[in-house]
Amino acid sequence: MRYRRIVVLLLLIVASLTGHTFGQLTQAPQVKDAALGNTRNVHACGKLFLAGQPMRDDIVAIKDNGVQRVITLRTNGEVDWDEAAAIKDAGLEFVEVPFGSPDSLTDNVFDKVRKLLNDSDKTSTLLHCGSANRVGAVWLTHRVLDQRVPLETAVKEAKTIGLRTAAFESKALDYIKRRRQAEPASEQSVRPGINDNFLKADLDVAQWLGRFEVESREVFGARNDVVKACGVRSGSRVADIGAGTGFFTRLFAEAAGADGWVFAVDISARFLEHIRRQAEDDRVTNVTGVLCSQRSIALPPNSIDLAFVCDTYHHFEYPQSTLASIHRALRQSGTLVVIDFERLPGNSREFIMSHVRAGKRVFRGEIELAGFEFVEEIAMERFRENYFLRFRKKAR
Repeated sequence: MRYRRIVVLLLLIVASLTGHTFGQLTQAPQVKDAALGNTRNVHACGKLFLAGQPMRDDIVAIKDNGVQRVITLRTNGEVDWDEAAAIKDAGLEFVEVPFGSPDSLTDNVFDKVRKLLNDSDKTSTLLHCGSANRVGAVWLTHRVLDQRVPLETAVKEAKTIGLRTAAFESKALDYIKRRRQAEPASEQSVRPGINDNFLKADLDVAQWLGRFEVESREVFGARNDVVKACGVRSGSRVADIGAGTGFFTRLFAEAAGADGWVFAVDISARFLEHIRRQAEDDRVTNVTGVLCSQRSIALPPNSIDLAFVCDTYHHFEYPQSTLASIHRALRQSGTLVVIDFERLPGNSREFIMSHVRAGKRVFRGEIELAGFEFVEEIAMERFRENYFLRFRKKAR
């Protein structure tokens, strides 16, 4: 934990000095050396184990390490014992996605393995072949396309895991390229420059504290009621998107408790450094700052229960891309809460009319098109200019 904080802090310092954002600064699990009995070349990445061929005697260690599913990439005849029967006898799930030569590493193989690995946060999994060479190839595509790890980083990791055959690597890179090209074209900015003030390297946090954390601001005055309405409980994993000075982050951290976690997501390195210092001063240990980009919240798939967007949706310069990243990050049936300004011609203040690009009906429509089901609008006693909408992630 201490090491991760140091790494995040260093990146934030660089960002504040250069004015650059780090869109790929995600909380994707790290690759670590691991052991499963005498199994060769074992690495762990979250709940996923990547390895060479286990032996029959290793099954006890595999099960003791919490593995519930074993995926083999080996073909018939490569193993001289009945691995499938032994794994099933131990009460574990056994899945075969066999391929041998580079020619047999097809798109169908990549697709199948990616689908299985996208469930590995819920089902602890061992993915293996003979030496982890094939494992490195298929895992590379999952790491880049599903966990949004930079390609160069993922290739280095794959080689550490065991990827050594150039033809396998070439197949994986070609698959990644084609899948990326098949994704919808990047949308155009809906409000160029809307976030320029927050991207300044010399952003004055104290100035924004005076604007954000004052009782006259509706969402600050109603902050405790808002957190209660969000339904955060012990163990919840929350993303405070557009965290700003972090007052909601702190309240969510308290509500989620020691078993939960809060990701303070923002495009401003200086805001995140303020949140880090505040958490350290208050001895809050369940908060991580995430420096996102204008197009993505930079969180891994299936990593959060609640995405909270307060007075920030109108700052989404690329709402389709950002909503897609929120959809990926939410767990099944996860919740998206959006609080924003009522924009009513002839009624709303001039600041709102000029600053907020559209009203509630338009924003709700955009969110529903992005794969979310509208659940309810909650009336908040203290709200006069804001509204509170709750959505649920729909399976795609």
